[in-house]
Amino acid sequence: MSFNDASYFQRLGRAAGLWLVSLSGAASAQTAWIENWEGEREMLAKRGWAVQNTYTGSFMNHQRGGMRHGTNWQGLLDVALLVDLNTVFGWKGAHFHAEAIWVQGPSASSLSYIGNINEVSNIQGLAATVRPYHVWLEQRLWQEKLRLNVGWLTLDTDFMVSIPGNLFINSAYGPIQTWNINFGAPVYPLTALGFLAEWRVNEQYELQAGVYDGNTGGERGNKRSSNTRLGGDDGAAILLEAARQHSIAGCAGTAKIGMGWNTGLSTVNAIGLTEHGNGHVYVMLDQTLVPGRGEEAPDVLTFFTRAGRVLHPGRSVVDLTVEGGFTGRGFRGADQWGVALTHSRFSGSFVTATLAGGGTTSSAETALEITYKTQLTESMSLQPTLQQIYHPQSGAPDATVLGLVMTLSF
Repeated sequence: MSFNDASYFQRLGRAAGLWLVSLSGAASAQTAWIENWEGEREMLAKRGWAVQNTYTGSFMNHQRGGMRHGTNWQGLLDVALLVDLNTVFGWKGAHFHAEAIWVQGPSASSLSYIGNINEVSNIQGLAATVRPYHVWLEQRLWQEKLRLNVGWLTLDTDFMVSIPGNLFINSAYGPIQTWNINFGAPVYPLTALGFLAEWRVNEQYELQAGVYDGNTGGERGNKRSSNTRLGGDDGAAILLEAARQHSIAGCAGTAKIGMGWNTGLSTVNAIGLTEHGNGHVYVMLDQTLVPGRGEEAPDVLTFFTRAGRVLHPGRSVVDLTVEGGFTGRGFRGADQWGVALTHSRFSGSFVTATLAGGGTTSSAETALEITYKTQLTESMSLQPTLQQIYHPQSGAPDATVLGLVMTLSF
């Protein structure tokens, strides 16, 4: 058939028209699906079933320095269900939470590019199939002053949490390095069996204690699940934390002091053998410097700082961590900017043992991060980040990383 045949172009035109109509229909169907989903979710929430889904995409470009350059991308799908057992079954003060995560993309961590201690992306993980995450039962008592949680938990959800620090992308602003570098304690992306008790003494003071399985076995040991075993050598991760709310010149703040102890095995750096027990102590401060105008207005300027010190430096990679930074309201009401610095000092025994074994290491590592989070819609945000890594643990040259994080909530 010749392309000059009029009937051919007529059929082609009709096909193109049908294609455009189908695209239009698909877009309309997608909009209708979103509207229907929001309606369904509101209806479920009224019946006691709250659903929250989040997708995070992280692009990290290693610009210069380090061991090699390149771009690392990973995605994280987080699906969570919270059931109000009082609404559903009449069980007063009880909730059930089930959550699953799916990390996508190659696991080309910043360790492969820079050789640093702290990942430059806080969703970094080993790509795997859908993995169960937080699954717990909660009971609130005494007019909700006491909260008890039992199930598969992570300690970084409740301990060492800085509200301004949550803005930053670098993983250093999760659990303080003096703790989570020494053990396979349950932190993202792995949970473990645990128990948490939180007591709101009054409007000013809060106490909490947690006991968790001390060793998750690592991501490669739990590719498709969370940690389900309770081995004799795992030990127990035990954490205590006290928080005090205060006000200085009308500016609200929170001070925390805590300690952790893991009864499991840790390596003695000097001789390479293992011994039971190691822990740390830490202090934290979140402080508003310039409050927003109005009860719901975000703070104009905040400051945070954290510091942690281990109890047995000879059994630790990092023996001291100090960090701090500022966050503030951006150009638009919902936007935020932040600048923060974190410093991790490696224990003398770790440095000596590494050099004696023919390896290379710095004596301390410092990371600077500058970031800005813009809220494009209620359900979508974009967050560029600039990170400078000074004296990476690997001994590689100082490194510069540019990143962009996209978050969708639905």
